Amino acid sequence: MNVFEISDENLEEFAEILGMDMMDDMQRSFYRGYGTSGEDGNINGVLVYEVKGLEDDDRDTLSQMLLVKADNEESYEKLHEIYREEGVEDEEIVETFYEFEDAAMADSCEKAGFSKGKKESQIIRLKLKDASALDFVNKIKKVPDYIVGLEKLSVTQYRAGVKNCIFNGQTGILEDLSYLSMGWFDTGISSCTITDEEVNGFFFIRTTPSGVIVPVLLYAYGPDYIKNLALMIAHSVKEAEKRYPPDTEIVIHRARKASAELTKKLMPRIKGMEAFFGERMENK
Repeated sequence: MNVFEISDENLEEFAEILGMDMMDDMQRSFYRGYGTSGEDGNINGVLVYEVKGLEDDDRDTLSQMLLVKADNEESYEKLHEIYREEGVEDEEIVETFYEFEDAAMADSCEKAGFSKGKKESQIIRLKLKDASALDFVNKIKKVPDYIVGLEKLSVTQYRAGVKNCIFNGQTGILEDLSYLSMGWFDTGISSCTITDEEVNGFFFIRTTPSGVIVPVLLYAYGPDYIKNLALMIAHSVKEAEKRYPPDTEIVIHRARKASAELTKKLMPRIKGMEAFFGERMENK
């Protein structure tokens, strides 16, 4: 059994087990992973995690386990072992946590010393046609001219806006916002608010390689920020309707309290699936 770190040199070997979306994410700044292979050289296990707070001196360094998948128990054990011996130690990770809908992944973590419980997932899934049917979207017949698509911004405006988001601690679900180019987002359906030539609101959306729409940051400031949040969402939904089929999947992460409260207010009938949650304190 071989156990090794996933790198740019061997990433393509994991294409089948990771899928195109995770393959894409593995090229981001804080994604890490390990793999196992059998005597025949074929990949038979993978563990992927994202490091959080690595560059923030005011935060503990945490890690979210994103994927643990293996063909056999030995592979599971080796993956968790190398993660703890190398990943946790090298990054000085204080705590690791997970949320999985897959029981086998949660079971492997429990055997490796994580807690394990069940509750509603922080992730909700809906179709574009469901977003189009939302009452507040339909009530907005015309979006004001100061709400525009991200594609309308210059790189300078984009960078200034991102800098302001980071300064105010607003990065959505993105640990690596400062590293992402404007083109990483779906510029056709992402929205922003411009007042007096200054960007004072963003609704960043990523459309993954497999075609899933993922809102990743919603932020606005100023006297009309609440109204502008709703306007940006409506603008993005209407633009998405022009570009994608009605059955296109939308995945919303409610990891932050503000996003959970907003989705509950706007989409009270949409619930997350039951999921397994757990955590483990490291270096103890």
